Amino acid sequence: MRLFVPLISCLMLCFIGTGQENEYQSLTLDKSLTNNANAVVRLDETIVEISSKKRMTVSKRRVITILKKTGQSAINPYAFYDPVTRINNLSVIVYDKKGKEIEELKKKDFKDVSAVDGGTLYGDSRVKYFEYTPIEYPYTIDFTYSYDTSNTVFLPKWSPVDEYLVSTEKSTYKLTLPTDFEIRKKEKNFENYPIENRSTNSMLSYSLKNIPASKREMLSPAFYEIEPQLLVSLSDFHLEGVDGQGNDWASMGKWQFENLLIEKDIIPESTKNTVGKLVSGIDNTLEKTKKIYQYVQDNTRYISVQLGIGGWMPIEAAEVDRVKYGDCKGLTNYTKALLKSQGIESYYSVVWAGNYKRSIEPDFASMEGNHVILNVPNEENDIWLECTSQSMPFGFLSSFTDDRDVLVITPNGGVVKRTDAYLNEHNSKITTANFALMADGSIKGSVKIKTSGIQYDRHSRVYSLEEKKKDEYYKEYWDNINGLKVDDISLENNKSDVQFVEKIKLEASGFASLVGNELLFNPNPFDQDDFVPDRYRNRKFPFQISRGYLNESEFTISLPEGFDLSEIPTPIEIEGKFGSYKVTIGSIDATTLIYKRKLLILSGKYSKEDYTSFRDFKRAIAKGDNLKMILKSKI
Repeated sequence: MRLFVPLISCLMLCFIGTGQENEYQSLTLDKSLTNNANAVVRLDETIVEISSKKRMTVSKRRVITILKKTGQSAINPYAFYDPVTRINNLSVIVYDKKGKEIEELKKKDFKDVSAVDGGTLYGDSRVKYFEYTPIEYPYTIDFTYSYDTSNTVFLPKWSPVDEYLVSTEKSTYKLTLPTDFEIRKKEKNFENYPIENRSTNSMLSYSLKNIPASKREMLSPAFYEIEPQLLVSLSDFHLEGVDGQGNDWASMGKWQFENLLIEKDIIPESTKNTVGKLVSGIDNTLEKTKKIYQYVQDNTRYISVQLGIGGWMPIEAAEVDRVKYGDCKGLTNYTKALLKSQGIESYYSVVWAGNYKRSIEPDFASMEGNHVILNVPNEENDIWLECTSQSMPFGFLSSFTDDRDVLVITPNGGVVKRTDAYLNEHNSKITTANFALMADGSIKGSVKIKTSGIQYDRHSRVYSLEEKKKDEYYKEYWDNINGLKVDDISLENNKSDVQFVEKIKLEASGFASLVGNELLFNPNPFDQDDFVPDRYRNRKFPFQISRGYLNESEFTISLPEGFDLSEIPTPIEIEGKFGSYKVTIGSIDATTLIYKRKLLILSGKYSKEDYTSFRDFKRAIAKGDNLKMILKSKI
């Protein structure tokens, strides 16, 4: 008996020790979590404790197993801080695939750098981060940190499903606050997930377990549009020394106007007189606005400033006028001040900028956005001005801020409006060409491309390239043409009409193929669309066409002497829910062909069941654009 008891104790200690060591081993992870996954989030834990309007503590722990090199980006090894945000503890433990600890990093081992980019003149936000070079895969990172802050306007949200190709074993969120505090919340995209909610009057508590990774599918919505999210916000909050209150966008906007914007739009009398002379004799408000916008573009430049509440409050207009630079907040407010000096009303507007069309939450007010633009009411429709660009056409937003809900801040409160949408026919490209096909398969001729809308945005970027880069651009743009040589480039940036015109003279030695006594060529060298989206046996997500576009082409082709055209292809015409495609080829005379093409792609959100039909539509376009014609030698 005396021998038996120590033996049991020894076995128990061994069992406990093995269990601890293997807690985060990765060799026996469930296959449902490792399939299609680059990484597995073993635990993502967020604990938020609000003790007062000016006091919040956030504790986070993230344990993640990296299965392969492509999963490294899922670690998120960052802890941000600033003068009112203090990091309390910070540590990382690294485990090997068997769950054995192989390295530990303390706060002193973290790198500490500015959290703002090189374009920021002043900034006090910083970030601590760690770097780890693995010896082998898989391995596990256990990252723990906590911080205190007085900025209770920014409550951490819960996003329990990380991203494409990352699975989630367990994610939890807990928020506690005094019973007399009013907290607002919004649950997004919860319906398809087994989320457990154990919340009470003074606590929010959510958890989610065992969510397999999803593959990224072509044309899928941005992940934030489909992932589950819990958004939370206090009705009474604090920001950088300023108390705030807001239950909805009207009250939130009013608070921002009264605390961040009021009396910031005062300019020197001398500048007011200068602008007055600039618009003297102009009666039309729209034309006055154009003149003032051009004045801002000619006399200021963009430099970011992110200091304290200055991350949300614009620099005073008088200061921007003095130094001739500002960030998006400062330049927008300055433009607003110049317009105000001439009796023109405009409004500072907060937006989520980026090529994905992310909107502010129209029914959930909080401190949102990463950019500011200017809203100018107009009789027909609102004008939107991007005040940070020295080259943007008046009233043109580009894909950076188009077609999304934004917060327009007025003296009476916030109003949600939608920016201009560039859809379908508004995004046009018209390509015309005259070229001669030679008997040796070479071509020589000229091409003209006129673009508008988002296609203007994409094409006009070539305008600022160096000459050598322009040549490289067109060789890449027409990479389907062998032996292309660009002889001359003429570019016209018509900002008044928001149109960009490109005129290119060119030749190519390897355009057509000579096979025996036949010359094989494609009558559409300059506007081909050969993109066919990937095939999925069982597609999981819906798909979307973000903006749509219209491409029209007309090419006049001179045929070489000594050759006869064997036959003219029959017209192609396709029409459906995703758009239309039409190609016709005719002969002007015995030696001249005319090729016409019209492709319209319609924007929209479509079900996953429609994807196969869309793919068939795109395959038909690619086949039509790859059409070959044959010329036979008379000899």
